[in-house]
Amino acid sequence: MSAKYRSLITLLLLVAAALLLFGRVAAQTEPPAETATDTPAAAPIHPVFPLLDAAGDNVLDSGAPVSTMTTCGGCHDTAFIAANNFHSDVGLSTYGATGGAGLFGRWDPITYRYLSPEGDAVVDLTTPEWVSLFGARHAGGGPATTSRAGDALAESSLAVDGTVIDPATGEAQPWAWATSGTAELNCFVCHLPAADNAARVAALAEGRFGDAVTATLAQTGIVEAQGSGGAGEQGRWVYNTAAFDAAGNLRPEFVTVSDPTAANCGSCHGVVHTAAEPLTLDATAFGDWTTLTTGQIMSPQRINQSGLNLAGKSALSRSWDIHLERVVDCTDCHYSLNNPVYYQPTSGEAPEHLTFDPRRLDLGEYIYRPLHQFAKGQSAQGQLAPGFDGSMRRCESCHSIDGSHDWLPYKERHTEALACETCHTPRLYAPALQSIDWTVLTADGQPVRAYRGLDGQAFGPTALISGYEPALLPRSNADGTTELAPYNLISSWYWVYGDPPRPVPLRLLRAAYFDGDAYAPAIVAAFDADGDGALSYSELEISTEAQAAAVGGRLSAAGLDAPRIQAEVQPYGISHNTARGEWATRDCRACHGGESRLAASLALSDRTPGGVMPTLSAGGPVSWPGEVTAGEAGALQFTPRTADAGLYVLGHNAARWVDILGALMVGGVALGVIVHGGLRVLAARRRAQDADAAEATAETQQVYMYDLYERLWHWLQTAAILLLLFTGLIIHKPDLFGIFSFAYVVQVHNVLALLLVINAALSLFYHLVGGEIRQFIPRPRGFFDEAFDQALYYLRGIFRDEPHPHEKTRDRKLNPLQQITYVMVLNVLLPAQIITGALMWAAQRFPGPVAAVGGLPWLGPLHSLVAWSFAAFIILHVYLTTTGPTPTAGIRAMMLGWEDVEITNYELGITNEELATD
Repeated sequence: MSAKYRSLITLLLLVAAALLLFGRVAAQTEPPAETATDTPAAAPIHPVFPLLDAAGDNVLDSGAPVSTMTTCGGCHDTAFIAANNFHSDVGLSTYGATGGAGLFGRWDPITYRYLSPEGDAVVDLTTPEWVSLFGARHAGGGPATTSRAGDALAESSLAVDGTVIDPATGEAQPWAWATSGTAELNCFVCHLPAADNAARVAALAEGRFGDAVTATLAQTGIVEAQGSGGAGEQGRWVYNTAAFDAAGNLRPEFVTVSDPTAANCGSCHGVVHTAAEPLTLDATAFGDWTTLTTGQIMSPQRINQSGLNLAGKSALSRSWDIHLERVVDCTDCHYSLNNPVYYQPTSGEAPEHLTFDPRRLDLGEYIYRPLHQFAKGQSAQGQLAPGFDGSMRRCESCHSIDGSHDWLPYKERHTEALACETCHTPRLYAPALQSIDWTVLTADGQPVRAYRGLDGQAFGPTALISGYEPALLPRSNADGTTELAPYNLISSWYWVYGDPPRPVPLRLLRAAYFDGDAYAPAIVAAFDADGDGALSYSELEISTEAQAAAVGGRLSAAGLDAPRIQAEVQPYGISHNTARGEWATRDCRACHGGESRLAASLALSDRTPGGVMPTLSAGGPVSWPGEVTAGEAGALQFTPRTADAGLYVLGHNAARWVDILGALMVGGVALGVIVHGGLRVLAARRRAQDADAAEATAETQQVYMYDLYERLWHWLQTAAILLLLFTGLIIHKPDLFGIFSFAYVVQVHNVLALLLVINAALSLFYHLVGGEIRQFIPRPRGFFDEAFDQALYYLRGIFRDEPHPHEKTRDRKLNPLQQITYVMVLNVLLPAQIITGALMWAAQRFPGPVAAVGGLPWLGPLHSLVAWSFAAFIILHVYLTTTGPTPTAGIRAMMLGWEDVEITNYELGITNEELATD
């Protein structure tokens, strides 16, 4: 194409693109239900064009199938588009002896069929069979036009590219590519609102690969079906001449080319419903992949307006997906990576002084060569196009938590540890595959499937759908961060043979189970537990060695080496069905309680075929901190463990030994206080019965012991510590205190901690400046003797009403035992509690330094242990205030300042009785 014409086309396309963008913005101002029509409107900006066949001739003249490569290639570089398109490649470019990274070559137990490499002794699936079977999820091109060796399929010398396997004999039969044609990249399936995907899939399933593009136009009025059709039959479609003008171009009303819509994407990716009528879901098929594996449904419709039989349906006034409700389409996040509208420079690529970089692709050049490498996330299953992982817009690129989530404490920490989907997709309201058992076959030759979120096994319009909560697993992101994200877990059991293991071909598995259309007698004899001659659902399970031997023996007889059962669990990510704020998880106890959602068990299967425990899928971005356990009758479940994930979740994770030790410590002190106090009461009663002793009352004098600041400091610190212990207990055990808001209690706890630190700092300043700090420092000379005398007094003298060994004065308010206790409390416990609490608070802002000292898994238990110690100290401290002349003298003194102090002559050995009679 000359530069002159290229410039003219670029100018026209620039004008067209501007009008397209304007038209799309205008269209989004109307709600979807009001704009939906039965017949798509003509594209307001796309020029008319002819439909051309592969030779470049107008199909009106040739009657041949439409070719998008030549038709769209008149204005777009379709060769570039096809070559830079992982939707088309689907793993062909990485295919090797061990398979591929995507749909082409990667074996999946859900789809089961194995794409055999060249030279396999037993061939399962060849390339023509792959195109016929997997075309429902393939946009064409790639392995549907190009061989594994890189040449055209019709020219391939590989047997697996040019044959099909006769299911009756297992023999390879030649495939005529010249007759069937190849399935080139189908632009229409993505860019026509009325694309007939069902007709396209039917054409592929029938082996009419070259007819698939034309079949996509079946609902546009451009073509009409004629005859019964057949592989390669010309005249299957007759072109409607009324759709074309005199020049052979499509009339404007038939040119409906547009950006891909959610419905277009749903042709391969899952159930999409944008019509006004209620959503129904009879079943999910292979083409509804995302819905089948996760239960995600893309629709702006309110869930309670759907036609599904949902438990609690009337209360579900939310939409299936808030983004579709707000007219956000798939391509707004999964955009073309060279689209100048969405262009974002790589981190560190742009100079720091630039706030906007104008150096981006010209719009006309983009329209000519739109890169069909779309922004994408990461898949736990495939490694298709890994270079583009993490290129899509994440939630935070459109949403900011700075002006929201104010109710959430430590919101930065939460967004670091949790993917937005964790809270904003708390539950799925459609069934999803839970397990698939290929070790047995139902009467129609299918595996036994079980669905999550479905009451019973039958999947139909009347089935009661209960929905399910996904499992939360750590996901490694492309930027190196790790966060918890929701997944559905699907367990699979299947037969393999040989070394390296290969899945048993479906035709051989069916031959092992059936003689003709009925179960083989040997299979019936092995599985028919009730002897009725038929196999029910409950009987279709390999639960004994005899059953495994019966099936394995028939597979061995078919020539398969060492047939055996393997099993695995695969995680399937959930990124859609987003709920807005009021439907998102907002109850902190959902994660921070004892029954934390982060550690909630997820049922894997109601059976364990052959007694084979499934292995957790290794590799990919998902890790498995947890274990698979077996319950009754072989039922399996997966239980995540936050501790194994390196997480410490307040209110859920707790070192059990810390709580046991702390409870023993508090309980021991409380028991000691009760026993000691009880003995004091008994001793006082005996003395009361002794008239002489009753009259022997010690003489006291009032001393101004505590000034105003000391009392204020003491009671403020007391209140702060008590409230900190109480709020800390709520945070530690939120399930026991459901009446309190966990989020606000955390905030109150932090404020109280700040008050305690300020009060402690002011008190330290006061005691240092006023010299009162000497009160807390033990004197070396005679300390041990005095401490021994004080201990002896508490153990014996107090019961005999002996004088205090330490005479309390304003200059010496603390006895030796009190001094050593306060040394521990003020120099060990209080600093430890402040430091660990401060580090726990700082974990969201400075995760690196906090992680360097052990992180929350170490800080949390230590903080709790010190809190238990404070609780024990307070019990003992309050009790010891009752050991003065009267039980309330100590507390009254700390309130009023004046204290009644005994006048003793302990040094002379004079008892209170002697003092009274002196």
